[in-house]
Amino acid sequence: MNVFKRIALFVFGLTGIIALVTLMLPWVGPWTRAAASLMALQWYAYVVEGAAAVTLVGLIITLGRALLTPHNAKTVRVSKSNGDEVTVSTAAIASQAAHIVEEDREYFAEKVWVTARRRGKVRVAIRVRPAHAVDVTVEGARLHDRLAKGLAAVCGKSLDRVELEFVEPDSLDPKPDYLKVSADEQAAQEAHYTNPAAPLEATYEVPTDITVHMPVATPVEESNESEGWHV
Repeated sequence: MNVFKRIALFVFGLTGIIALVTLMLPWVGPWTRAAASLMALQWYAYVVEGAAAVTLVGLIITLGRALLTPHNAKTVRVSKSNGDEVTVSTAAIASQAAHIVEEDREYFAEKVWVTARRRGKVRVAIRVRPAHAVDVTVEGARLHDRLAKGLAAVCGKSLDRVELEFVEPDSLDPKPDYLKVSADEQAAQEAHYTNPAAPLEATYEVPTDITVHMPVATPVEESNESEGWHV
């Protein structure tokens, strides 16, 4: 909730209480005559009328939003052809967004909001928690582009906006070097996963000398007696 909405709700609630109290005092309680005599004061009458007017405007706005605000659709139409249409659920969109964020294990999707109209646009907001300290200006733009491309495959042209909110990372240390894979190594791994028969270049040195340590045997004394049958 932004500052303007918070102030508007505070003013509406405060003036509503003032209007209700000032209008009820002349009707209920032993102070009815004193409260009714206050209405003869010009400034008091202005306060009551102003509070009642603000309360009335606020109630009209609240009623209008309740009647006219469209509901958040559970499914979104992504394409239509010859009377047939293809729809996708907002739960599937949220799941896809979380998968895109967490696919490289550098970020975690704490919460995903999907706002959609059945025949309109889709807006996705994600609260992201990094695993390590990152440059939000750079990594945020990269993650935003990746989400836009990935969600376009699910929503099509219905995707309207993608919003990211970064929270405190799990660790304030930078990303370790072992998580950084060179372009050649990544290409070799992708080729190996695509074709398991393709050789995967090793990134470590193979030892040429192998030494096996054998335990030292304890000598056993030979028996002086020969084995045989004794009658």
